[in-house]
Amino acid sequence: MLKAIGVVVLGTIVISIVSGLIAILVAGDLDLEEDPTALTIVLLANAVLEIVLLITAAHFSVRKYGARWRDLGLRRPQRGGFWSTIELAGGLVIGGMMVNGAYFVALAAIGVEPDTDLPKEYFDNIGPVIAIGVISLALAPFMEEVFFRGFIFGGLRDRWGLAAGALGSGLLFSLAHIGNPGALYLVPPIAAIGALFALGYAYSGSLVAVISAHVVFNSISFAGSLANVTG
Repeated sequence: MLKAIGVVVLGTIVISIVSGLIAILVAGDLDLEEDPTALTIVLLANAVLEIVLLITAAHFSVRKYGARWRDLGLRRPQRGGFWSTIELAGGLVIGGMMVNGAYFVALAAIGVEPDTDLPKEYFDNIGPVIAIGVISLALAPFMEEVFFRGFIFGGLRDRWGLAAGALGSGLLFSLAHIGNPGALYLVPPIAAIGALFALGYAYSGSLVAVISAHVVFNSISFAGSLANVTG
């Protein structure tokens, strides 16, 4: 797992530098946020990083040690049927929203109101909007759940137990979002949501419910960002 995390960190650094340099060349004298093509390039680099997560998880489990994809959670739910899976996914979404809401209410109570919205420039042109939509709604839910829940949590649970494994994988999951707006404020709630998703995976023995919950959760966030810009 340490090697896998190292590969992801190194890949993040290399891809970010390369995409950033390309975007700067494309933008020319403009700021990156002012050039939709350059901004799209930067955003699409995140799509590459999502793919790196999946490839890394597959290499250090399926390819290197002969594990099966089902060992990473890509199998039918082991507990309950179709409706139980829907209920679990819904419960994870509601639980995640409650964690998020309670956290920001607590921050507001002490006078802290961090800006966690994506910059308005991200939604001024269709290219960046499509890139954000593809990443948040199609790639991230699948790739991140396989890596952080199927691979990382699966390994930590065997070594640390259920609770510590869920917390550890949740923390790593939150650190992967450190580049988001308001990143430092987002670490606690994202870590808690990541731990909650890990427990959901442990309960069902499958990533179906947590991937579905991740899609819904990101859809709500994406729709909220669009509403804030167009409202």
